[in-house]
Amino acid sequence: MIGSDTFFKELQRLILLQPKSPVSIKSSVECDYGDKISNSKKLFNCYDCDSCTDCSDTYDSYMCVNCNDCDYCVESELCYECNDAYKCYNGNFLDKCTSVRDAYYSYRCIGCNDIFGCANLTNKQFCVFNRQFSEQEYKELLGQLKKTSSTNVLKILEEIKMNYPATQTNEGHNENTSYGDYIYYNLNSYLCFDAARNENSAYIYDGFYNKNTLDVTYSSHNELSLEVVDSVRLFNCDHAVYAQDCQDSSYIFHCIDVKNCLGCVDLSHKQFCILNRQLNEQLYNSACRVIKESLYQSNMNWDSLVF
Repeated sequence: MIGSDTFFKELQRLILLQPKSPVSIKSSVECDYGDKISNSKKLFNCYDCDSCTDCSDTYDSYMCVNCNDCDYCVESELCYECNDAYKCYNGNFLDKCTSVRDAYYSYRCIGCNDIFGCANLTNKQFCVFNRQFSEQEYKELLGQLKKTSSTNVLKILEEIKMNYPATQTNEGHNENTSYGDYIYYNLNSYLCFDAARNENSAYIYDGFYNKNTLDVTYSSHNELSLEVVDSVRLFNCDHAVYAQDCQDSSYIFHCIDVKNCLGCVDLSHKQFCILNRQLNEQLYNSACRVIKESLYQSNMNWDSLVF
């Protein structure tokens, strides 16, 4: 029977045997010059983006449409040069804004529209550098301000920002979720970063919509899973890298729609496989139980694998 040392050596051999794609683009069309793109369409020079459309030069964003030169933006549209914008529309040079529309050069504003050079405002409109104006006055000023250099506008904005304390954590709408940063709409979660809408999960970085999941990085929509990297829609899986739509599997790499598999690489639509070898259900169950017992008793660190 295969012991832990033999198992990892064979798994390493399979990983090194398979050709590696220079980029990771999954379920996407017309996406050029990018990497780590999923479920997207018409992206150019974008990286680590999921469910985005018609975007360019954008990094680590989710569900964005017609956004350019943006980082860490979620569910936003028609945005340019924005950072950490959530549910924003037609925004330019926004930083850490939520539900903001038709805004320019603004910082930490929530539920605002038609603002320019504002910081820490909530549910306001027709404001310029945190001063209130009428709608007509605002529109007249906006035409002039658009001609002002970005350097001068940002200098004034920095002075306004100095009047407000900077919070230690960027978070909102979480419940029983302690310790982390850039966390939103999480429930019963712990030590999460760049994470949103996770439930009963912990140790998550850049993860969304995960449930009952631990140690997740660059992954979303996983459930009952552990040690997951760059994977989506996994159920009851552990030690998975670049996997999607898999179930009840362990130590899988570049696998799609596999079930009840152990130590498999580059398999699609398979079931009851160990180290890429096809077995029947009975033999798989008996062999899998023995191998996993050996693995759990071993001190072998799977992070040492090259993939």
